[in-house]
Amino acid sequence: MSITDETFFSENIASVNKMVSRLLLAINAVPIIFLLFSYIKIFQFSLGFSCALLFYTIFVSSVFLLFIKSEKFKKVTMYFGLCAIQLFVAIIGANAHAGVFITLGLVPVISCLYYNKRLTKNICVISYVAMLVSLFIKYKNGAAMFDFSDEPRFFQNYVPIAIGFTIEFAFLFLIISLISKRTDTTLRRLMSLADDRGDFVQLLRESKANLEQKTQELEKTQKKIIKFVAEALSSHDLLTGSHVIHTQKYVELISKRLRDTGHFTEELSDVAIEMYANAAFLHDIGKIHIPEGILNKFGKFTLEEFEMMKSHPAEGKELLQSFPKIGDGSFNEIAIKMAYCHHEKWDGTGYPERKKGEAIPLCARIMAAADVLDALISKRYYKEPMSIDAAMRVFFDSKGTHFEPCIADAVISLKDEIQKIDEEFKRTEAELYKEKLEWWHRYHKMRDSAVLNGSN
Repeated sequence: MSITDETFFSENIASVNKMVSRLLLAINAVPIIFLLFSYIKIFQFSLGFSCALLFYTIFVSSVFLLFIKSEKFKKVTMYFGLCAIQLFVAIIGANAHAGVFITLGLVPVISCLYYNKRLTKNICVISYVAMLVSLFIKYKNGAAMFDFSDEPRFFQNYVPIAIGFTIEFAFLFLIISLISKRTDTTLRRLMSLADDRGDFVQLLRESKANLEQKTQELEKTQKKIIKFVAEALSSHDLLTGSHVIHTQKYVELISKRLRDTGHFTEELSDVAIEMYANAAFLHDIGKIHIPEGILNKFGKFTLEEFEMMKSHPAEGKELLQSFPKIGDGSFNEIAIKMAYCHHEKWDGTGYPERKKGEAIPLCARIMAAADVLDALISKRYYKEPMSIDAAMRVFFDSKGTHFEPCIADAVISLKDEIQKIDEEFKRTEAELYKEKLEWWHRYHKMRDSAVLNGSN
């Protein structure tokens, strides 16, 4: 570990900030205690003072909690937290009925935990100034600690006590400076010892980096294989190759919109969304067991053909259960759920198991929306593509029946983005689609001609 290792100091700041946040939350109880004890005549704090102090503690603790959630404000946060506590002590100390002495040195002591000598010195100065101001306000409020037997006089009443506090604070400052220097020296020595083992540490880091690089390369290779397997289906089914690419993009888009709107925020991490998108490549893998004559039929399916088509989720599940394990197996599990359940419907009228509501895995519910979306706005053998507006009406009408309401809303809210993506897909795939379509037309003519000649 280098003496200038930012990771250590950054983590330490975050850790101490969390401790300070707990302290700020704890002091919310102080004004409440003042109210209760004043009510039973033990303290003499006014209702207005106690309420104002409670408002202050709630405000600063809430702001601090917002600050510590951001990586950008770590250093600002530590100053804000320490100054907020010091001001809290100073406000209480300024009250004529409160006796605050040792507590005035609390914040400089806490500042030592940050291992930052400059911060500690600045906080000591701020604390000293806050103490003098608090003491002066207490003097103006006529606190009993000042001798007012004669006419109140600044130099006779305030200054002697301020000097006494200054001497005490100077002693405190000396102790804190020694503590700060000692901790800094000890920390640097420990870091130097770690640096003495630098060759070994560097070797470990390089090994880790090499391992991470190999792992990333392996993951990239796996993703390429997954994409290749899915696109290889296009030699069996004209539409599946482009369809899986489209749905991969729509799954990612819908997942992010759901998270952005506050839905499934824990489930839809960046890693999970990436796995969902990659697993979308394999959702129709079961179609490899469906005869080409049915897959590429130019017209609607008969009842028997449709029943055969409905077998592809189960076929896909069976295929993916024998798929090599990737990583910890999470991807495999998601891919199986998507392949098997992407034709289930929210109201329980789908297939193959007529699952209902949240019994359908989240990944499959999102996949179902992406699957239907692409089917609606893309050309099929038996229909022309539907307009974006018409597709959005389908999703609106199917909210709560085919689709989970929040997922349908997410798709509808993405209308403009979907239209741009769809236009780009159609523009880049037009020529390729035309060539493949002509090839399948020739195939069907040859097959029909052979069937006709055979019957004759």
